[in-house]
Amino acid sequence: MKKSLSFVLVLFFAVLLHAQINLKDSVVKVNIIQVDLGIGLPLGNMAETFGVHQTVGGGYQFKNNKNFLIGFNGSYIFGSHVKDSSVNFLFTQGGSVIGTDGYLFSPILFEQGFDLKFQMGKITNILALNPNSGLAVLGGVGYLQHNILIYIDEAYVPQLNKEYRKGYDRLTNGIALNQYIGYYFFSNKNFVNFRAGFDITEAFTKNRRYNFDTQSIDEESKFDMLVTFKATWNLCIFEKPQRKFYY
Repeated sequence: MKKSLSFVLVLFFAVLLHAQINLKDSVVKVNIIQVDLGIGLPLGNMAETFGVHQTVGGGYQFKNNKNFLIGFNGSYIFGSHVKDSSVNFLFTQGGSVIGTDGYLFSPILFEQGFDLKFQMGKITNILALNPNSGLAVLGGVGYLQHNILIYIDEAYVPQLNKEYRKGYDRLTNGIALNQYIGYYFFSNKNFVNFRAGFDITEAFTKNRRYNFDTQSIDEESKFDMLVTFKATWNLCIFEKPQRKFYY
């Protein structure tokens, strides 16, 4: 109840303060809570394992009265397009695994992962509909991780239980660089604040597992790249600008 009440109060004061600010007149300071949805395409070594995927995430940014941005963002990556054949040698010719009860089981493979990043950038006056909106460019550093999620009834398929699945999941992670280009829109209408654009990540990663199918550790450095189109809803808490007096 306390958490719910606190959230309602934050929204109330954000809307109340927003109503006192005219974004068409001046550039204002904004605390931005973000909610992201996206669709991404892997490139580089990551494209050898996965196809098109989806993302969901969020973050926080602060915009000052010069339209400079600073903040952090994170996304959960998920999808069903898995190209890797690491578990294929366990399959029968029909593409199933024989369980301890003699029945056939078909593993379902998913992609899962996440990225975290710290970003800085600026909203320019290109295509600006008001002093606070326009085309924005950001850059940053972060961390990327991804692996294959294998879903099966492990009670009957012990060769793919929780521990053994690690030998096939291709867990990969490493440091990443990030760029974002997109359009930020802020308006006087409550909750009508958003951004949309392309988020690009280049990661320098390594496989962190001992792979059962190859019976070896893959020590080769990899280059993973993600190009993601993101649509973001911005919950804005505005800081009231100072009044100007003319004599």
